[in-house]
Amino acid sequence: MMLAGVRPDEMCRWRGLVEDALEYIGAHTRVGSPDEAQTRALELLAAAYAYRLFEICNADNLTSFTAGDVKLTSSAGEGGAEKLWRSLCAEYSGLIDTKGFIFGRIVI
Repeated sequence: MMLAGVRPDEMCRWRGLVEDALEYIGAHTRVGSPDEAQTRALELLAAAYAYRLFEICNADNLTSFTAGDVKLTSSAGEGGAEKLWRSLCAEYSGLIDTKGFIFGRIVI
């Protein structure tokens, strides 16, 4: 997953969150061998999850997030990434099982 609009010196700040997003989606995927469309949906879910984590950790009021070919933009203000994440989880519930609980991560 690549981040657009992030300076190289900022990447280390966000790399762990991106890796967490990829691991989370991988661990909760219901499909063993996703086809191309399912793979794209899983990439979208990973980007939305990372966006959600960024929103939680970012004091700069992040309003958009780009990961590779996936671009997410929220005009809903604070909490927009969370709403987007929950909406996508419902839409792609056949691909991912969050078991209704998301711990996220502790950032110090």
